[in-house]
Amino acid sequence: MRLENRVLNIMKKGSASRFTIPLLNSALKNPFTRKPLLNAIGKAMDRMSFDEAGPSRPRKLLEDRAYMSKALLKSIERAFESKSISPQSVNRITDIFLSKIFVQGIYTRRLFYEKNGFRPPGFVTISPTNICNLKCKGCYAGDIYDKHTLDFDIFDKIISDMKKEFAAHFFVISGGEPFMYKNNGKTLIDILEKHNDSYFLCYTNGTLITKEKAKKLAALGNFTPAISVEGFEKETDERRGKGTFKKILEAMSNLKEAGVLFGISVTPCRHNADLLLSDEFLNFFFKEIGVFYGWYFQYMPIGRNPSLEFIVTPEQRVKMYKTIWEKVKKDRLFIGDFWNSGTASDGCMAAGRGGGYFYIMWDGTITPCVFVPFKDKTYNNIYDVYAKGKTLTDVIKSPLFTSIRKWHSSYWLDQPKEKCGNLLAPCIIRDNCDVFYKIVKAVEASHVDQGAKTYLSFIEQGYMPKYNEKYKELADPIWEQEYLQKKEQSNR
Repeated sequence: MRLENRVLNIMKKGSASRFTIPLLNSALKNPFTRKPLLNAIGKAMDRMSFDEAGPSRPRKLLEDRAYMSKALLKSIERAFESKSISPQSVNRITDIFLSKIFVQGIYTRRLFYEKNGFRPPGFVTISPTNICNLKCKGCYAGDIYDKHTLDFDIFDKIISDMKKEFAAHFFVISGGEPFMYKNNGKTLIDILEKHNDSYFLCYTNGTLITKEKAKKLAALGNFTPAISVEGFEKETDERRGKGTFKKILEAMSNLKEAGVLFGISVTPCRHNADLLLSDEFLNFFFKEIGVFYGWYFQYMPIGRNPSLEFIVTPEQRVKMYKTIWEKVKKDRLFIGDFWNSGTASDGCMAAGRGGGYFYIMWDGTITPCVFVPFKDKTYNNIYDVYAKGKTLTDVIKSPLFTSIRKWHSSYWLDQPKEKCGNLLAPCIIRDNCDVFYKIVKAVEASHVDQGAKTYLSFIEQGYMPKYNEKYKELADPIWEQEYLQKKEQSNR
């Protein structure tokens, strides 16, 4: 209890507490004190969450959040105990990810709120290039773009400004294929080296991670790749190209040998959703291969040739929801599904909401989310923003972003327990498409590509509203009975 209280003190008072940050970092690196300290961090976070929410939030929702935190900490504990990650990775995970972002970040974000009057976004996702060595079916990035690469100085400035404006030290890199990024002789590695006070998660197809590159990443320590797979060899090669699965396994072997913590990223579609949450699949990657986490991104009908045929059925989605939470709670596997894990993230994370994020593309286009390919009519390109002397704070105050955050507040954050929206259907573009359509029209937002325009037609023709309705017929009773505890509505 004393250790838990000391960690809680850091969360409330920052490094001014008796248990200083250097001492915390040292204890996390010590194999004898690491496990009890990780356990104390988990308990302290639970107390913070329950104390701040009080009776205004469903208890089961707070429990979900606690289970997800415990699963994340357990994954880190597994990584440390396996002794398979490099000393530099251990140092960066403890000093940056656990201490600066995960523990002390609570205090830092509270200070920011007190000073600025709004909660800062937790991170930004940047796709520095749309160039890729693969052409995957249904990729959200599409294949209709001219080739673009973000200027290195702009790439660098975005990260520096996120740290300066929002005290953010966590960044997500996507693509295209991030390892194909090159501008003025600089690569992704140069960004990692320059910003060694920050931690980076990168979505990659993995095929370019050689032994040499893996060793370099291990030496830096502030980087974890989430490698995309579609299932096993048959499913992966079918979508990503023949021979891709073998290259992925080779990349994972290189990362494991060098000592880099890595995970998987999957896209559940109608044809593979059941496989991606099967014991066979999870045991293969988590136990045999040794991945430490998994990100699940349900197929969205955007990007390259969007199709309604790829979307998981409402029944599949409910099954996925139940299976994912079973794996998180019982097996302590860190698996995040942004459509089914809304109870752990306070719902939609888009549009630069507090603790959430926004997205900057390879040509500088700014959108509320990777899966919301629409831009505001004012601050919609990072090159123009900087040319006009504006800031990232101006970006998140744009009409499109502001409208989405207002919806989120009315759906969830500002509502009492009995009136709050269903966080099993948290996504504004996927689960609440009627609301999204009205916002797009009201603020005169524009689509960034043909795929986004096609998506709007799916709303106008009634396909997405019908999908939303069918899913909510299944999800609403779960939300009302298990979270709001409205037992009397069991026979609706």
